[in-house]
Amino acid sequence: MKIHPRSSWLVLSFGLIFAAVPSHAAKYKIKWLIGHPNLDYFEESAASFKTAVEKGSHGDIEVQIVESKNLWEDSAEGRPGPEIAQAVAKGEAQMGHSFTDIMGGMDHRLWAFVLPYLFRDYRHLEGVFEGPVGAEMLDGLSSKGIKGLAFTYSGGANGVATIGKEIRSPEDFKGLKIGMFGADADRAWVSGLGATPVAVRHREDGVLPLAKDGTVDAVVTTWRRFERSELHRRFKYFNMAGSSYLVSVTYINDKFFASLPPQYQKLLTDTVRETARIERFKTIELNEQAKREMTARGVLPVNLTAANRARFVEALKPVYARELEGMVGKALIERIRVTPAGPAHPGLDFAAR
Repeated sequence: MKIHPRSSWLVLSFGLIFAAVPSHAAKYKIKWLIGHPNLDYFEESAASFKTAVEKGSHGDIEVQIVESKNLWEDSAEGRPGPEIAQAVAKGEAQMGHSFTDIMGGMDHRLWAFVLPYLFRDYRHLEGVFEGPVGAEMLDGLSSKGIKGLAFTYSGGANGVATIGKEIRSPEDFKGLKIGMFGADADRAWVSGLGATPVAVRHREDGVLPLAKDGTVDAVVTTWRRFERSELHRRFKYFNMAGSSYLVSVTYINDKFFASLPPQYQKLLTDTVRETARIERFKTIELNEQAKREMTARGVLPVNLTAANRARFVEALKPVYARELEGMVGKALIERIRVTPAGPAHPGLDFAAR
């Protein structure tokens, strides 16, 4: 597997951690492939995981963190493939971390997170992540030779950024050319509301040229990604915040996991779940900071009234019935809808604004 050029920076950034690890040779080595275009959301979580596991195992486990190439560029059809997960399933690496829209190629239930207006807010997502529905979604990867461990955001609440108009109703959505990740579920709901989907995968750095030549006039993105890609240079409105969510999943080769002593299985499981929580809270903070910065630069957050949000939900019912329920599973969607909110985290507002 070809490694992204930035991986040299990544290894260096974690190099300072090595000194805290006992000097004897590790009994178990974990190569952890992270399929992100940047480590913005995930660096603190990954560093915490590495430190805790190596220290907690007294040096018996060594964790090598590798930022893998941008896999969403590889598909001839413009649809991302789960190459990292395949490498982990084959034992070429022991752990992986990928966006769930990419992992939906292996298990379509993971597309649930990109479905529009399925989740009420961040608290609702916490209820899913930490409850039985999330556990079942993680367990669904077992048939592929990998064990799901935890969900993170690595993005968080999506909105739809537009160049020339506000979106306050389904009618405003129609006719737009919208850049989106490219999974079948994305395409279905965007086109189902009367817009034209344009696959940009996870490369927001390519959105401004597409906007300049007229290929897109809107894009599904988060506040933080909007800021990092300097979309404020052309996009002036951030609409439909919290309409869908950019979520990632951490997983491990099941045979490797089974080979570990029980105490190390527990160490890995507990640590990855706790560091996933760190990442989720970090992502919320980063998005809030980015929103403040972009608003100060003239980007207008367009907040839907409860009545207009209800209009979107109503307009999407035929799309769910015709396509989305068949892709993701009607029973799963209904269970997600009735999942209660998870616990709040002190000091953070879990509303996706």
